[in-house]
Amino acid sequence: MPFPPARRRFGRATALLLTPLLAVALTSCTTKAGTGDTGGDTAPRAGGTLTVALAVEVTTLDPSKGSANAMALVGSSIYDTLMVVPKLGDQPQPNLAKSLTASPDKLTWTMTLPTGVQFSDGTPFNAEAVKFNLERGMAKGSTAAALLSSVKSVEAPDETTVLLRLKEPFASLPYAFAYDGSGTAGYIASPTALKQHGDDYTAHAAGVGPFKLKSWSPGKPVELVRNPNYWNKDRQVYLDQVVIKTIADPQSAYQALQAGDIDLMSTVNPTLMQTAKADSQVNFVQGVGGDQDAVILNLAQPPFDDLRLRQAVSKALNRQEIVDLTTEGFGKPAVSLFPEGNAFHSTAADPGFDLAGAKALVKEYETATGRKATFSYTCNTIRPATDVIVAQLKAAGFDVKLDALDYSAWVAAFFGKKYQAICWTMAGFLTPDLLPYRFLYSGGDLNTGGFTDATFDARVTAARAESDPAKRKQLWNEADTVLTTQLPWVWTTSAPIGFIWSKRMHSADYDEPSRLRYSVPTFANAWVTN
Repeated sequence: MPFPPARRRFGRATALLLTPLLAVALTSCTTKAGTGDTGGDTAPRAGGTLTVALAVEVTTLDPSKGSANAMALVGSSIYDTLMVVPKLGDQPQPNLAKSLTASPDKLTWTMTLPTGVQFSDGTPFNAEAVKFNLERGMAKGSTAAALLSSVKSVEAPDETTVLLRLKEPFASLPYAFAYDGSGTAGYIASPTALKQHGDDYTAHAAGVGPFKLKSWSPGKPVELVRNPNYWNKDRQVYLDQVVIKTIADPQSAYQALQAGDIDLMSTVNPTLMQTAKADSQVNFVQGVGGDQDAVILNLAQPPFDDLRLRQAVSKALNRQEIVDLTTEGFGKPAVSLFPEGNAFHSTAADPGFDLAGAKALVKEYETATGRKATFSYTCNTIRPATDVIVAQLKAAGFDVKLDALDYSAWVAAFFGKKYQAICWTMAGFLTPDLLPYRFLYSGGDLNTGGFTDATFDARVTAARAESDPAKRKQLWNEADTVLTTQLPWVWTTSAPIGFIWSKRMHSADYDEPSRLRYSVPTFANAWVTN
């Protein structure tokens, strides 16, 4: 599978493992008004500062440790990516890497790199730097380890060549370097900075991206400035500076946008999206990508180690009612890993709404085990569907306690495996070989629910090695059938992403929603006007 050199295109290394609010505020600019819905087009102008607000704090910029949206937003700006998928449906293309080509047996991939590129700390970007980062990413405990699990070894025979020796063929390896969902394998950090600063690296993070780090410290804004030595001379970077702050409440962000203090935000809140869509003073577009909400069930402990109760959860959920009551017309019922429109979509589906059937399964479980069908449902405080889901589960006979947490505590509960059932989102993905694999494969680093199934593992392992698209689809469809039978995740609704921005904020990204496949937009293409 060759990926030969190609003409450079705008990168889109944005991602979504999680779905926090993002907002961008205009703090200064040097240009005039125009473009968008303001009544005329204006050419991009250089200058200005954007202030970005995230619902979660940027806690690390180490590519081997970061996987959340905050890391995606900042990481894509200071690192760029080795490969890129410009918009939904595209194949991976060379970006920082000049080419990535597989051997006939697909067990060796050759990556060629450019010359003359430097990290923002002044040290050289070369094959040894890529090798150093990939080996850190392959190490146990790294957030990139699952993406690189097929790699046996990495070699750097010369300054511009990296050889990846694989344990088994992995046809989707180029996607791993393009940033899909939450992976950071495509981010290359300065080995000098990593070695010199150790645990304090984040305050000194150095990459080769369009922006470079000016300052970071816990609890303080992250400040980025334009990288004057950015490697991609075909890509114009307009903003002088970006300041990233932690802002948790989506309604507050929208009010700030209305007041003129905020110029760009993304949100999964359907009420805000409906409001913005009807507001002539702002611009609105819905992103694409197939994000889907679900209830993850912890199979490693009671009561969901019992299949009957997992089936009962699926049958208790009236997905259409959830859509009607909580999505303001933006959502759709979700019933499987692959929504309609996804290239891997099939007829596989979770058990549908059947209240009588759910009640019968709950009663059967309680009679057989002598235990009540009791559990805690963990979710964050900004999910609009939570109350409806809890009410439907109670109507089926479940004794449900809602554990409503703030965003950070909710994320910590997921990664700490401290839940019986938890709301979560499967972010839109470029290929199931990456993000879904990490969540659902028995050895996946994000498989906190303890799902283990030999048939599923065998199908997805075979799919990862298969280069024929039709055969890969068949294997993943068979794997999805296992999911809809064993129900480690019970799907609920689609989770549309809305982007809202003021008349002063401009970016080619928002003219082409297929570029907006995650909830964290890149700002490398943005410019501002008065």
